[in-house]
Amino acid sequence: MADLRKRKLITDAPFDESIEFLAFDIWHYFGRTAKHGAFMGGADFVQWHGNYELLLKMVELKELAKELKEKRH
Repeated sequence: MADLRKRKLITDAPFDESIEFLAFDIWHYFGRTAKHGAFMGGADFVQWHGNYELLLKMVELKELAKELKEKRH
């Protein structure tokens, strides 16, 4: 996200582009789900509700970032 802002591919305004909501969900929701699931011994929350979703959403985020960079050129 910092690289996208640095390249001026997204604005500095918070939450005015869909990729920012995706990045927030990765950090706030899915990352915390995995972390708290591990803390509480909930393997299904670590794996399926946390790490699986983290991986899925990271793939989406990387694809969106790639599209933004390709549009620039």
